Amino acid sequence: MTRPASWQNDPDCEHEVACAHQTHYCTYIRVPRLLSLRPPGSADELLLLTSLHWHELWFKVLLVDLRAALADDCTTYEPVKLLRRGVALFKLFAQHLDFAESFVVRELGLTMEVRAPGRGGASGQWAQLAALSRQLPRLGREPYPGLGQAVREYHAYFRAFRARYQKFLAATLIPKKSRAPAYSQRLRLAELLALQDGPKADWTAAGRRPSALMVPQRVSPDENMFIIVHQCFEVWFQVMLDHIDRALPLLAGGQVAEAAPVLGRVAAIQKLLVTQIQIPATMLPLDFMRFRHQKMERGGQLYTTGLSPASGTESYQFREIEIVCGLRDDPVFRKYLAGAEALPIRLLTLRQRERLTQMTLPEAFRRAADGRGLTHYDDLFTPADAPNPHADLAALADSLLEFDEFFRFWRFGHVSMVEKMIGAKSGTGFLGPEYLMETAGIKIQEMNRVFEERQVRPRFFEELWAVRTRLGSY
Repeated sequence: MTRPASWQNDPDCEHEVACAHQTHYCTYIRVPRLLSLRPPGSADELLLLTSLHWHELWFKVLLVDLRAALADDCTTYEPVKLLRRGVALFKLFAQHLDFAESFVVRELGLTMEVRAPGRGGASGQWAQLAALSRQLPRLGREPYPGLGQAVREYHAYFRAFRARYQKFLAATLIPKKSRAPAYSQRLRLAELLALQDGPKADWTAAGRRPSALMVPQRVSPDENMFIIVHQCFEVWFQVMLDHIDRALPLLAGGQVAEAAPVLGRVAAIQKLLVTQIQIPATMLPLDFMRFRHQKMERGGQLYTTGLSPASGTESYQFREIEIVCGLRDDPVFRKYLAGAEALPIRLLTLRQRERLTQMTLPEAFRRAADGRGLTHYDDLFTPADAPNPHADLAALADSLLEFDEFFRFWRFGHVSMVEKMIGAKSGTGFLGPEYLMETAGIKIQEMNRVFEERQVRPRFFEELWAVRTRLGSY
């Protein structure tokens, strides 16, 4: 095993891989560099920065898609597909603004000082998007089935989002005439929007190991979206971990009132991610195959490139979330983290090893309950019309179960989305859709099995779920 080859001097992800130049999730998604663009500060500042970064990443998808749709001759389904993806994104934006208006604006009142923008507004991408959208009516006159309806829906959702987005910016951005960075500088947008180059293993003769990395000559609108959706997961994973790390000592110390809103935001973010996981299914399966696995013949020799063996399972932040939320104590999960000879990667990073020795959320909740003298979680709960001396802890328990619930929905949604894209074929990685089904508890993996033990991931707060079964039964 060796470390992945460095790309553009990106920071090390700490993984070990079978071949330095194999396509690797952290390199392809540019995860270490992406996270380095987010300067250290308070968790609240990171929350606002993430809301703005998240929008800008998706604005790039909308811009790339809109330019491609407007350049098309409208004799294929492509413009309809791209506009319908825009509609799906505007629906996701509406859910995000529900979150942002509730937590960023009303609860926390977060703001950022930036130099007063010109007439185009703070976001240059948004100004471009608004200008391009005015060209859409000419597409709506084309006879291709569904295109006119797609244009009308796009415009309707665009207008609804524009009003709410501008209100959100007005509430969070404080314009200053001088001594403040411009919006694009504050968010380091030039660097952020250059992280979608898609580095992967260079063209390699079949049966051989790649000896270099390369970027495609052109990143298609679908591959651009595929990269960005994963980047949007990673920026929110960073916020979730930051919030959980803030909440752990508060909860363990019995400061329930301080920990509860922090963990409530974690549950709300996870709910947003359940919707986001369906965005890749806005491309057609054959469109995905164009960049998932590519082949060409040269001099009588077959050459290949693509996303394999990179896999979303390589997301080190996702594994950290699983560890700190309680899977640390599951022996099957621990064996998975330790890896296997058949896998082309060693997942455990230094930070994950540290987390394996640290307190988890279930442990912190148990300490809070112990501090109240509660031996059994059953004693936390009363009927709604009865006094409850532990109402704050009971409400937090419900919030943790909500987070657990949406995390499980995310696993189910991931399985469903992958099936829609590739059916029962092995994914870009090395374990396949059946592995995802097994972790979600849907079925037992039969194809491409690596681990002897069933890889079912338990819920994070099984003790709290068990209370639901016992309540009212005695």
